[in-house]
Amino acid sequence: MQRTLLVLLMASASLLGCKAKGELTAPPPPMRPEPEPPPPPPQVMAKDCEPIEANSELKPISFDERSIPEGAKLAEQAKAELRTAESAEVERSTREQYITDSVDHFITALSADPYNVTATYNLAAAYARIGRKQCSINLLTRMLQMRAHPSKTADVELHLDRLLGRKVALDPDFSDMRMDARFRGLIAKMCEGTNDANCVFGAQRKSDN
Repeated sequence: MQRTLLVLLMASASLLGCKAKGELTAPPPPMRPEPEPPPPPPQVMAKDCEPIEANSELKPISFDERSIPEGAKLAEQAKAELRTAESAEVERSTREQYITDSVDHFITALSADPYNVTATYNLAAAYARIGRKQCSINLLTRMLQMRAHPSKTADVELHLDRLLGRKVALDPDFSDMRMDARFRGLIAKMCEGTNDANCVFGAQRKSDN
């Protein structure tokens, strides 16, 4: 009898021990999914520029208000970035960054010297490449305005040689714009009075129209 009671007591103690151990072992926390990353911000397309009057005159700026060396330095830096973007070895994302940087530096160059012909023309080319056609046309209009100033005529004509296909091949940066009516109208103004059979009107030569 005592032996049977002892066995029952030991069994009870064993069960109690298992229960106590079970209470001490907490269940693992539930698995929670990783939070989803926030959606990327929407892409904001840069707005095109408002058109400017082709016959409007340039705002006179005194020599003291211009920083000619700084403007020239920034314009050359931006030209180098634009040339790098044209390289076939450059990846698309890197190419876009080079173009963005060149635009920023051309704008800064024109802030330093609004009469910098190199910055004006090449910023027009950069805008043409990224589809901001009116911005490009505005800057080419400014080239036409600067051509009337004797101190700028030679430099402007040198840059327009590429745009108009005179003496050199057409500038490929403007290839997507050559059927645009606004662009063609501006080219017609540039060709007026030149008596140059090689002056390019839009996508065709003037002599073919």
